[in-house]
Amino acid sequence: MNRQILLALAVLVIIVMAIGVYEGHKYRTEINTIVIGGQQTDGTYTLKVNVIMNYGLFGGESPLPNAVIWIYKYNGTTYSFYTYNFTNTQGIASFSLPAGQYKILVTQLHLTYIVTLNQNEEVIIKYAYLNSG
Repeated sequence: MNRQILLALAVLVIIVMAIGVYEGHKYRTEINTIVIGGQQTDGTYTLKVNVIMNYGLFGGESPLPNAVIWIYKYNGTTYSFYTYNFTNTQGIASFSLPAGQYKILVTQLHLTYIVTLNQNEEVIIKYAYLNSG
């Protein structure tokens, strides 16, 4: 009887470990770019940066308010600081930028992403907080 209980417990532990490995494997920082439509205004396009903190399977997701977002513009050889903004309570920072290549830096997360802006776009950053160490 004890042997059967131990065997059942061992199988249960293996199943729980397999689920944990699977969930841990898919938990990572994701960056997606979507077109938000519309035309350019006064020669500039809208770039929105949406920063969402992902706290894992049981922690859920929440926007990152008051984060500092720096924008660097590519000048043909290097990136130079261009502008900055703060995210609002929904975790979104908006910029009006001319067409070109830009580097986005989320300063609190030390995360950079390069985007080529030739239409209105939104960059959605889902940051895996527990994997940041």
